[in-house]
Amino acid sequence: MSEPQPRVAVIDDEPRIRELLELALAHGGYIVRCAGDGAAGLALVRDWSPDLIVLDVMMPKVDGIALLPMLRRLTDAPIVMLSARSEVYDKVEGLSAGADDYLSKPFEVSELLAHVDAKLRRPHLERRSVLQYEGLRVDLDEHVVERDGRRLDLSPLEYNLLVTLLKRPKRVYTRDELLDLVWGDDASVGTGAVERYISYLRGKVDDGFARPLIQTVRGAGYTLRAP
Repeated sequence: MSEPQPRVAVIDDEPRIRELLELALAHGGYIVRCAGDGAAGLALVRDWSPDLIVLDVMMPKVDGIALLPMLRRLTDAPIVMLSARSEVYDKVEGLSAGADDYLSKPFEVSELLAHVDAKLRRPHLERRSVLQYEGLRVDLDEHVVERDGRRLDLSPLEYNLLVTLLKRPKRVYTRDELLDLVWGDDASVGTGAVERYISYLRGKVDDGFARPLIQTVRGAGYTLRAP
């Protein structure tokens, strides 16, 4: 049985670079999806669970360095940074913020492919298409949510919020973190939306089950944790 093709997410605001990388990586045997800004990149990583991320540093609104810790809350996949800035300080900053590799622009396509291949040879990197915790199961490919075998019907925002919590069970997320990860840079949404959708999610994930999984941590935020 053949190995599944690795998934690579490209987050870059330059259409020309995205097109070049998409063609080159697809030719190299990868499945590729692209995003043109930080908010779209977060949504892509959260919903698609790529095996590797190629991330540009210099983007408007949220640059790659600021985006790194948000991505690290969602995934352990290797992140290869791209930047027109080649100074040692910039490379150290990117690697310290959570990147696994750093490539300066301009670069040869063959060089990028070599970096991607090297990172994906790490044996423990296996795409998780199903998330599970305490009887709660989310199939990321089919967007199917079940608890104890019972299918749950969630809205897109409820689904994204649940996936965010389920990727890091027991981790406590603040309201601001959930706003960043689920709603992105939508300035019209306030922290009240987080409380409202946590309530909606509890009504579907916890109601009718013996043990509530969505917990409020007083003064800190929310977590998915068995009592």
